[in-house]
Amino acid sequence: MFKLAFRNLARNKKKTILIGTLIAAGMFFLFTANAVFESSNRGLEASFIRSLTGDAAICAKSDFQYGLFGNEVPIVSSYENIPSIAGYSDISESFSNIESVDAWSPLVSAAAYLEVEDFRMAVPVFGVEPDSYFSVCSDIVIKKGNISDLKQEGIFLNESVAEKIEKKLGHPLEIGDELQLSMYSSGSFKLRRGFFAGIHSYVSSSEVLNRVVLADPTIVRSIANYTMGYGTKESETSEEEDDFELDALFSDSEDSDALFSDVSDKDVTSDYSGGFSIDELEDILSDTEERDKLVMTDSAAWSFVIFKTESGNSSFLKKQLERESKKNGWDVRVLDWKDAAGLSAQVVFALQFAFYIGMIFIGIGAVIVIMNALVISVLERSSEIGTMRGLGASSGFIRSLFISESMILTMSAAMTGIIAGIIFSLILSKNGIKIENELLVNLFGGNTMKPVVTQSGIILHIFTAFIIASLSWIYPVSVALKINPVSIMGKD
Repeated sequence: MFKLAFRNLARNKKKTILIGTLIAAGMFFLFTANAVFESSNRGLEASFIRSLTGDAAICAKSDFQYGLFGNEVPIVSSYENIPSIAGYSDISESFSNIESVDAWSPLVSAAAYLEVEDFRMAVPVFGVEPDSYFSVCSDIVIKKGNISDLKQEGIFLNESVAEKIEKKLGHPLEIGDELQLSMYSSGSFKLRRGFFAGIHSYVSSSEVLNRVVLADPTIVRSIANYTMGYGTKESETSEEEDDFELDALFSDSEDSDALFSDVSDKDVTSDYSGGFSIDELEDILSDTEERDKLVMTDSAAWSFVIFKTESGNSSFLKKQLERESKKNGWDVRVLDWKDAAGLSAQVVFALQFAFYIGMIFIGIGAVIVIMNALVISVLERSSEIGTMRGLGASSGFIRSLFISESMILTMSAAMTGIIAGIIFSLILSKNGIKIENELLVNLFGGNTMKPVVTQSGIILHIFTAFIIASLSWIYPVSVALKINPVSIMGKD
């Protein structure tokens, strides 16, 4: 059967080459495009993990979902404060005992306006502990300044933000220049000043990363309202007050009537020795120790803890953190790097999904093209098919013949296209393709696009070629089986 199929393909060289070229070109395009998207996925993952989110993170549980940049549901009216992690000091003692954790760092996250003279810009601000933060986010490059200043009210600007400020002001920023961060939330306006301590940048820059400002965590805690009184409930009433109910006051109707039974139309005065004097009241109000304690910045308050694992297995690290959280009863939510990045990463993956949908339509188009070409080939060979049917060839024989031809042609052409795609992708990956468009930079996680060839990608495309070959013969074979040998034999 295969020998006969090969002979038929070789006999119709022009059509075989034409159809085979179309299939090979389609598979070449699909393979190269997917190699590029694999590069995009890895670039995005590496960019976010080594620059922003770590391999995994934990944060406080809340009624709303949020990532490092805040609420994942856009809010126009106000910014939702990110809650601090409860009991961080006790929780952090267990981090070093988790097998997959190689480094970890806490941070405080807030959204604020950065103001320098007449320059004003909305930025995400991360209050970080510099000794540990840069070991987790190793792709951050310090261009200027000393990271130890992040412990002393220092503020590090992204290189892109610094350039915008200097362009607006008309002069370069100097270490020590005053910077101001402000935020309005929940009816309260917070403003804190710090000083320009340096400039940082990222290996794989993007629109999201290029706006991040790093600051002393004390500054960020203040604008995020992380005080000792933050999140506390109203003072508990005494046991007697808790048991007191208004209904009990008037439970006895006779007593309630008695309260107002003797009403005089004259004022009654009496001496009362209880209460406070003016001096005593002033003394009480002048004691601000409790108030100062409640508004004092909570130095142990953090929004997130980000983790790094040398194994590169982010999913395993997340599972370990979830297991440890459940075991110890931590009131936290465990995030993978995508959840931690929030909408900033999800928008990019939505764009990628749109591209993949386009690839599916291209695949469907390839099946239709191949099917039409095979149908034309069947119609042109109707005399041959009619003769074979007249000589006693069964429907199964005709079906097997065309299935063999379709599979041989499609698979051999697809393998040619895949091999060409592998070679082309490997050549491109050596030097990479420089891109400058901001949308493409965000999409591919960096300024350089390098296609990535993987074993799973090769297997996926071979399987895709098999599916295309399997679908392509269905209609042509049905056409071949409908040919009436009697009508064909009567033709010249």
